[in-house]
Amino acid sequence: MEAKSEQNLTEEKPAQFDQLMAFLDADTYEEKLEILYRMQLDLNDYLIDTMAVSIDVVIPEGDIDERYRQLKGCLQAKQKYEINRFR
Repeated sequence: MEAKSEQNLTEEKPAQFDQLMAFLDADTYEEKLEILYRMQLDLNDYLIDTMAVSIDVVIPEGDIDERYRQLKGCLQAKQKYEINRFR
C-alpha cells in the first residue's frame, strides 16, 4: 500500500516542483536569480507567490510577466545588499 501512495505523490508533483525546491534551498540570492531565469517560461501565479513568500516580499496580482519582473527586481535588490558571511 505504501508503494502505491508514493507513486501517487510522485505523479501529482507539478513539473516545476524540483526547480521550486532548488529555489527554496538556494543559499544565495544569486543562485535564486539563476533558477528564476531558468524557470521564466514555466512560471505561474502559485510559483511566484511561493518564491516571494520565501524571500519575505509580496508581489501584487497582475500580469505574469510584470510579476516576474517585480520578483526579479526584489531578488536583485536583495542580492546587491547580501552579505557573504564566509568572507
